[in-house]
Amino acid sequence: MNFMPRPERDPTPREKAYLSALEAGELRPSISGQAGHMCRKFGWCEAVYRLPDGSELRRSDLPAQMDSIAIVKAGYRAIGYCLTARGRVALAKG
Repeated sequence: MNFMPRPERDPTPREKAYLSALEAGELRPSISGQAGHMCRKFGWCEAVYRLPDGSELRRSDLPAQMDSIAIVKAGYRAIGYCLTARGRVALAKG
């Protein structure tokens, strides 16, 4: 697998609005589209999954060996996104 470094840049105003909505606790902000795509691309946010027992886990809290197929087979369902530490830093910069 090739390693692709993430470019560094500050978020645009629309991306900042998306990050602010995530910080406020929204799992699926209405400001989405390209802003949401860039949020995931730059590692500013990550998926949140609902487990079969009703609990919720962030993608980074799942076992490392779980790929997307294992997540589906386990019955986990993506319900939204949340900020990462990198996203908090990006939000604070602007």
